[in-house]
Amino acid sequence: MMEENKKWMHKETERQRRQEMSNLCTNLRSLLPIEYIKGKRSISDHVNEAMHYINHLQNKVKQLQDKKEELMKVSNLSRNVTTQNGSSSSNIQPFVIVQPFPGGLEIVCSYSFNKCLFPLSRVLSMLLKEGLNLISCTSNMIEGRFIYTIRSEEPIMPGIDYSELQRKLTEAISCSSLQENSFEPEIDNILR
Repeated sequence: MMEENKKWMHKETERQRRQEMSNLCTNLRSLLPIEYIKGKRSISDHVNEAMHYINHLQNKVKQLQDKKEELMKVSNLSRNVTTQNGSSSSNIQPFVIVQPFPGGLEIVCSYSFNKCLFPLSRVLSMLLKEGLNLISCTSNMIEGRFIYTIRSEEPIMPGIDYSELQRKLTEAISCSSLQENSFEPEIDNILR
């Protein structure tokens, strides 16, 4: 009788353990985005996909931290740059940030009008050539800098190289930066 009780206890304990593991795996599966759990898969597949998803999220956090640091540097530079007469100015170089946002892609371009003529039509044309479906473009002025926010409704695609697109856009904007002494002759040429 004692032996049967031990067997029954062992069976019951094992059944409860399996049930708990099943519940935990179901919970884990429910936390994963659909693209990580397509179709019916084994528990080991779920755990493996969870690892991939965690790595993906860690990379995203790192990218966002890097962007935050970049924005903080730009923000600090705009406060610290001074003009020749000593007054505060935000005449730092133009910059571009390309990042995913829910349902698409967001491009933020910032520049100072005193140093740059912003080539919005060139930027929009480049984005269209990249195959993006643009849905909005807004502009704001903050601390003497113009900030354009351009959004595309394209889904985030794994093949898009955001850093390359960011480099191309930064180059396009920087090419429009004006030398301090070349601004007036350029206006004269336009007026003629």
